[in-house]
Amino acid sequence: MQKKIVFDGQVFAQRITGQYRYADEILMEMDKLIHKNEFEIIVPSYVDIDGKFNNFKVVKYGKAKGILWTQTSLLRYLIKNHAVSFNFCNITTLLRPGMAVVHDIGYKVLVDQYKNVYGRISSLWHRLNYWILSKREIPMVTVSNFSKFQIKETYCVDKKRIVVAGNGWQHINRISEDKDIFKKYSDIKKGEYYFALGSLEERKNFKWITEIAKRNPEKIFVIAGGTVKNSKESLDFSGNNIIFTGYISDGQIKALMANCKAFLFPSTFEGFGIPPLEALSLGAKVLSSNVSCMPEILEDSVAYFSPYDYNVNLDELLSKETAAPEKALNKYSWEKSAEIILEILRKYDCC
Repeated sequence: MQKKIVFDGQVFAQRITGQYRYADEILMEMDKLIHKNEFEIIVPSYVDIDGKFNNFKVVKYGKAKGILWTQTSLLRYLIKNHAVSFNFCNITTLLRPGMAVVHDIGYKVLVDQYKNVYGRISSLWHRLNYWILSKREIPMVTVSNFSKFQIKETYCVDKKRIVVAGNGWQHINRISEDKDIFKKYSDIKKGEYYFALGSLEERKNFKWITEIAKRNPEKIFVIAGGTVKNSKESLDFSGNNIIFTGYISDGQIKALMANCKAFLFPSTFEGFGIPPLEALSLGAKVLSSNVSCMPEILEDSVAYFSPYDYNVNLDELLSKETAAPEKALNKYSWEKSAEIILEILRKYDCC
């Protein structure tokens, strides 16, 4: 008899960013495909997602916060109900490991970038989870062939165990542009600025933008993103042609993407990278780094540069011929990935 599979719903207690968006979008698409009460989402008792799903059974259980909830409250539920968990954010319940989406193994391959105490602890924690998940004889999900290869090579995992279910970009269609961002920052003129988005950690490589800005004082660069606890890059946003907005709403992000001269994505390491696809879907030109998974995801729909070269000619890049954005966009959707994951869950016998 197949054991019950339940989803770790602690993600709904978090602010929606990358991995949490993945969980939210996949579950919403999966909800359209499953039978009534076929699967359960277990959430902390203080999380309210009433009415969000039609077919998932949502169960409130336990009062712990954060990772502690997954490792205690969810664990108790799994044991009590003879269930197996599915986690969307790189971790599992250590004392009863289940299935998980490992977006990337950055905490392993970029260990030197996590310099502060929180970062070192977080790196150790995630590496422990990677190792435990790699030793299980159950499917693993990741978001790109780049990440699949790294997991296979680093942890000696049979590639047949690793299933690729990428991100999507269609959520951007549901978001309304908040053009008040142009009133708040009067120096941001539509069509005259370069835009970049991401958390302020080393691998996002905003240093490249600050260096490019120094070499192009006549150009305006807008950077949006929030700080993270695990890795803080030392960045100088004081240049007269750099506008740093900090964390902004999805509506403001959409407005900036839709009206920029070009979207810049200088990251040196990604498991997938949603923002360039969002920008492409909005008609923006995209200039992306040529490393990590980016050529796999974006193919020739964008112009590429080396993220280690600070003498890039932006005008020359913008003049390069690129393929239609649909070439990259049509490869990915939340619906396709939900179908892939659902097929795994329905086929897999957890016993």
